[in-house]
Amino acid sequence: MIYYSHRTRKALAEGHVYLPLGFAHYSYGSVCQKFQKLFEASELAAEELMMPEIYASYADLGARGAARPLHVAFKPYEEIRLLKGAANVAHVAWEFDRLPTLGELAQDHPRRANPMNDYVRMLRLADEVWVGCTYTKQVFEGHGLGHVEVLPAPIETGRAPPRRRLAAGRVARMAGFELTRQAVAALVESTGAPRLEQATLLRAHETRAAGGRVFVSVFNPSDPRKNIGALLLGFQSFLRRQRRADLLIIKLVLADTQDALRLALREQMPRAFERIGVPFSFMDCANILVVPEHLTPDALSNLYRAADFYVCTSAAEGQGLPMQEAMAAGLVPISPAITAMADYILPGHAVVMAATRAPIPLQTAEAYGLGGLSWNMVDHREVSAALAAAAAMAPDEHERRARAAWQFIRDHYGFDVLRETLLARRKALLA
Repeated sequence: MIYYSHRTRKALAEGHVYLPLGFAHYSYGSVCQKFQKLFEASELAAEELMMPEIYASYADLGARGAARPLHVAFKPYEEIRLLKGAANVAHVAWEFDRLPTLGELAQDHPRRANPMNDYVRMLRLADEVWVGCTYTKQVFEGHGLGHVEVLPAPIETGRAPPRRRLAAGRVARMAGFELTRQAVAALVESTGAPRLEQATLLRAHETRAAGGRVFVSVFNPSDPRKNIGALLLGFQSFLRRQRRADLLIIKLVLADTQDALRLALREQMPRAFERIGVPFSFMDCANILVVPEHLTPDALSNLYRAADFYVCTSAAEGQGLPMQEAMAAGLVPISPAITAMADYILPGHAVVMAATRAPIPLQTAEAYGLGGLSWNMVDHREVSAALAAAAAMAPDEHERRARAAWQFIRDHYGFDVLRETLLARRKALLA
């Protein structure tokens, strides 16, 4: 028997099964959903346990006399709770080179009031810690945590490389807007529902039919890790220098498409450009389409099938699910090979961008109570050069890399291989 817990106190208080897109820690719910499918594929009965800490023993769950169960918590560090008597696992993500501990916090820092904000202490409570990449494992081991295993969220790949062409009748179903000054001003100043007039997939279909390249990226605009200023400025610079008709489709991860979209355009995206010393108003590109609406898994698959490349400019990631899913859909990744991406962004199937160490934003550092943190930033000029290299790639080389990217995800993140890893870890923990 496997129990899993994923709801945060906020989710429980507000009645959410999962925190909505764009909320803090919603990604833990996404990882949990993928593991639920892995449990099912492994023929393991799994049951949600919302508040494991309230039970004196797992026997109080009606499992008296049953074998000791496994409990996996998909939660942020301060939310980790144990099921007494079970084998407890914390599945967590981390992207920085140190973990917060109370000992290094200033005496007046508000995080000192809660001992659960000592991440090393919280991780030591678990029998085992599962992480999504080698980088995180190495950071944890540097803090003396010797019970860490790499067990990432599984990626569905299918038995053969997918056909990326869209089926007839599907190309027009997705609305977006061009990232021009006029369109941005209209969306920010409007008071009703946003007018999204671009048929995004149709535009992608027309671009590819004319011999152009379609690039896609998915991110939460409030997340400073994503380095979106470099991405957008780099694409605009590439397009103007090369005088090409290529297309970049940006899928924003937002709580909704009205107030959240205005917040993204009015505050979050301009703030991202401030970090690279360029005003957001410099962006004026009809070849960047922004899709703010929520997409179902099928709709997201349609978006990937309409594209040639997935672009990631993140300064740090704990696994990087959108890019891995794009690779599984047959896209060639363009990304730096840093943090989690170092595990799967390789020259044989990716366009690798160089990154430079830089301090993380002060606001991010202060949120964790950490000083002196750094991450890996890609410059917009590096983005522009990488896009040019990708656009110049011969069709047969693109096809070779796309198949190799799909194969790598299948071999290292597919259900078959991770099912074996899961069963091995369960056996070891319950021995």
